[in-house]
Amino acid sequence: MYRRLSLVGLVLGAAVAAATFVTQATIASLTFRTQAATPSPTSTTQAVSAAPPQVDTIAHRGGAAYAPENTLAACALARAQGADVCEFDIQQTKDNQLVLIHDPTLARTTNVEEVFPGRSPWNVADFTLAEIRRLDAGSWFSSRFRGERVPTLAEGLRQLEDGTTRLLLEVKHSVPGQGIDRRVAAELQDTRFWWQDGRLTMMAFDWPSMRALHLMVPDVPVALLGKPAVGQLPELARYAGRITTPHAGLTAQYVQEVHDQGMSVYTWTANKPALIRRLLSYGVDGIMTNKPDRLQAVKGPD
Repeated sequence: MYRRLSLVGLVLGAAVAAATFVTQATIASLTFRTQAATPSPTSTTQAVSAAPPQVDTIAHRGGAAYAPENTLAACALARAQGADVCEFDIQQTKDNQLVLIHDPTLARTTNVEEVFPGRSPWNVADFTLAEIRRLDAGSWFSSRFRGERVPTLAEGLRQLEDGTTRLLLEVKHSVPGQGIDRRVAAELQDTRFWWQDGRLTMMAFDWPSMRALHLMVPDVPVALLGKPAVGQLPELARYAGRITTPHAGLTAQYVQEVHDQGMSVYTWTANKPALIRRLLSYGVDGIMTNKPDRLQAVKGPD
């Protein structure tokens, strides 16, 4: 955080230190929404200097560097490392149940080829929940996680109800007519705990599906994956509260443009300290990482 001090004449060293402390405390007390409402900086240097006082540490796929992705074990570890948010992916089974898994196929992150050898390509949509519950979703990562299961959305919601960790849920591979948006909305209707204080945000690359979800469950914030053109932002801000964009090509000016429309900015996926520091300097509101502990270390104590 850069300090803005206006000193006239010479002052004693003790006065400088006291003024610095007061200025830092004042800046830290401001919310980032107030900061986002300020006019766009007039230069690149000014834009880069504005970093929000609170940046969310988001465990990408639950924290995929240290535990099998999209599992309850991964999120539990990420919480222990100080993650503010666990990010999971949602897909739909053959019998219309919602499970947390990234790929459209079960092959990479489970032992489905061993359990069901004759059912290639092992798409999630071709298996019932009962069949998926038979799979081991942990051993591929490490024998320490043998027996870990593909969780349902309901299980993911229940796991985090006892703490302050928030959830970021991506609806994957939405297919027109599949009805996954309606089923997600129905699931959320039964878990109103997650409606309060922005504890849960839904997101997708399919922006119309997020508009539809917002209409069905208006109290649950939605985010849009991608990097919409600046000219699109005012219209998108009518229903979306956040843009979640890849770090490649991201600039401080773009972050400010999004903030000027009243939306926040998350970005993915940063694991290296140098990249994390650069993204922090842009003023983003949250960073997805496979290594929550590393992001926490770069951010420093709250």
